[in-house]
Amino acid sequence: MSRTLLALTLFSALALAPTAEAAGLERLYVFDCGEVAAPDQSRWSPGVNVGKPIVNSDNCYLIRHERGLLLWDTGYPDALADQPNGATGPTGTSKRKSKLVDDLARIGVRPADIRFVAISHHHGDHVGNLDKFPAATFLMQAAEHAFAFEGKPTSFPATQPITRLNGDHDVFGDGSVTIISTPGHTIGHQSLALRLP
Repeated sequence: MSRTLLALTLFSALALAPTAEAAGLERLYVFDCGEVAAPDQSRWSPGVNVGKPIVNSDNCYLIRHERGLLLWDTGYPDALADQPNGATGPTGTSKRKSKLVDDLARIGVRPADIRFVAISHHHGDHVGNLDKFPAATFLMQAAEHAFAFEGKPTSFPATQPITRLNGDHDVFGDGSVTIISTPGHTIGHQSLALRLP
């Protein structure tokens, strides 16, 4: 559901974007960040396609801006790439073809180069590699952070810089990369709108 919303948001923003607003936004990279083969589609849409299998894919997005790099979602844990048969959990069997840190290295990006990491929401298929980016500032809705992480174990260090958002946020201050509050799937779900040149 969040991937569809992100794709629609990206499409809408691209279709309507004036070039001047995208001056600082240089490039968008899309990475395969895993998938889950689930035996029952109705888990995500109760009463629909009961008992029919589905494969849900997970993408991560790297946005290169003249003011820094933003990583959107971190996908399933990189450790899954070391398990050829994946790992079976309550939703199905999850797999990764490659590790996110290796995908980034192929385009010359080290984890320490990432300025911001933002997650759409806290589910495991979106936060699997948060601990790989200790120098980055996390951008997440305050409601999501409170629900998912406050007073609970997290996969990032206690010293991690976190910016708790209360609504929409212009990441680089030029209108080219905007986080939009879209609660529903989770209490603090957020989406990303880009204005690419």
